[in-house]
Amino acid sequence: MGHLEIGHLSMLLPDGRVLLDDVTFRVGDGAKVALVGANGSGKTTLLRMIAGDLTATSGSVGRSGGLGVMRQFIGSVRDDSTVRDLLVSLAPPPVRAVAERLDAAELAMMETDDEPTQMRYADALAAWGDAGGYDAEVLWDTVTVAALGVPLERAQYRMIRTLSGGEQKRLALEALLRGPDEVLLLDEPDNFLDVPGKRWLEDQLRASPKTVLFVSHDRELLARTATRIVTVEARTTWVHGGGFAGYHEARAQRLERLDELHRRWEEEHQRLKDLVRTMQQ
Repeated sequence: MGHLEIGHLSMLLPDGRVLLDDVTFRVGDGAKVALVGANGSGKTTLLRMIAGDLTATSGSVGRSGGLGVMRQFIGSVRDDSTVRDLLVSLAPPPVRAVAERLDAAELAMMETDDEPTQMRYADALAAWGDAGGYDAEVLWDTVTVAALGVPLERAQYRMIRTLSGGEQKRLALEALLRGPDEVLLLDEPDNFLDVPGKRWLEDQLRASPKTVLFVSHDRELLARTATRIVTVEARTTWVHGGGFAGYHEARAQRLERLDELHRRWEEEHQRLKDLVRTMQQ
């Protein structure tokens, strides 16, 4: 299917401060890995680096399989984009690229119906088919029926802003979970979902063979779906190899070890200071 390999990623802020440093972890084939951490710790920035939206200061991102991304803003879209626009934005790159070309050709046909314009439109339609556009439309029809209760023909030109936050999330999740991409990045997929929607999401994540890295603060979603936990903390990450049930104990043990290492460092530091004073006398 697919996997992610994150190697020594670092990100410096414009003012030179370190946001993330030496982030390294792996998301194995079919794993459901939760990315957790305090607000402002860098979770969304890390997802954006993995998605390719941001360029890391250093490090690498390796991947096998197609990548589907649900960004944090979905659920609060208030612009003039349509249901079709959202579905296109979640499609694989070849479909996204040809969709822009097809839209431009259709607009040109509305303005000028001469032979060159007709030929450009015919070429765009052929490219749409070659890129998998018609297969994508079959998928989108299934998605709109599942998420909105109406077929694509009736839903595609509806403004996204007329959908509730939960409907926007459900539409995106249906498209990604049913789509061809083997690896998914989901930024707070449970936001805006009601209780039945969250239960649906939990069931879908558990049943899906896809590799998923997701951000969430919902303890029930974490407990019921995550096979591993990656914590963004102190400008880096650490990995708990089990589910959420044992996470808090593992974190407490880790903090105890860090406290012990810090105590030993303080003792050694004091010993060296005392030694310097002794040698200066």
